Amino acid sequence: MRMRLRMIRVVAVTAIMAAAVPALAETYNLTLTGASPGGLWSRIGGGIDAAIAKAYPGSTVTYQTSSGGLANVPLVASGKVPMGIATDGDLAAAKAGMKPFREKIDNVRVLFRAYTSQARFQMTHLLLNKDFADKHGVSSFADIVRKKLPVRVAINRRGNMDSDVSRVIMEMMGASIEDIESWGGQVVFAASKEIVSLMLDRRIDLANFGIAYNHPRVREIAKGITPVLLDIPGDVASKTASQFGGEVCKVKPGEYKFSATGMTSVCVGALIIASAALSEQTAYEVTRAMVEQIDEFKEKSHKLIKKTASPQSLSTGSIYPFHPGSARYLREAGLMN
Repeated sequence: MRMRLRMIRVVAVTAIMAAAVPALAETYNLTLTGASPGGLWSRIGGGIDAAIAKAYPGSTVTYQTSSGGLANVPLVASGKVPMGIATDGDLAAAKAGMKPFREKIDNVRVLFRAYTSQARFQMTHLLLNKDFADKHGVSSFADIVRKKLPVRVAINRRGNMDSDVSRVIMEMMGASIEDIESWGGQVVFAASKEIVSLMLDRRIDLANFGIAYNHPRVREIAKGITPVLLDIPGDVASKTASQFGGEVCKVKPGEYKFSATGMTSVCVGALIIASAALSEQTAYEVTRAMVEQIDEFKEKSHKLIKKTASPQSLSTGSIYPFHPGSARYLREAGLMN
């Protein structure tokens, strides 16, 4: 009897100790497909990795390079990678089945937003070399069109949504690629770093690309030449923003030393997406980690994220719905109705 009583006491004490120790936290080894290495998205990937590792020790998020959001949407939708970064424009095209997509993609869901349009991380800049402007009497893009000037333009690489935004803006202002070439001009497709080199080497006259406000590459152009910041007419900006899921945004007068008047532009945000087939629990835990460890995300991500990220920005929606797991956490956190 005494031995049995002792055994019962030992079992009881063991049960109490087990109950007092928290369950071992889940660990995650996830892949995030982004864009080229070393850019804004790769830094965002580092911030996501830090936040999830802080929430679930031993977890890792591996950043995988790709050609950009247009490539990431089908990768995620097919389940080849668990998470991807895509812009609002990429998602708008996928949802509608627009080129380069052959058909509509419906099984994509949002985990959280990386940055909003109004953060001005992807803002279309039209930077014209002042030498060209002075030589031809250009104060607006309309002057280039009216005079049919042989302007040499660089926009982002083909297959990148930013390239499409730049092209559509020019078309709406009266200058298709074919028009520019017929005037004796040229349209070059290049990554943003190459665009800067082309501009500084004076091999192009106009840089037309989406890049963060006051990005180092904009400052590099302004240091090497004197640029003229061309305005985008309000109706063109509005129509383009609507087409690509972005918003009309502004460079205020004087924000750039080389632009006393500022400009109207188009800004596009970006989101972290997953397949609808991703488990609800994984989506829940990833979203919870990002919100609850947002300081870690901000600290280890791009410096612009540090200034703009908040629980509210992470929970800003898109053309696709939030994943049920993400939505469940966001409702619990009071960030979604």
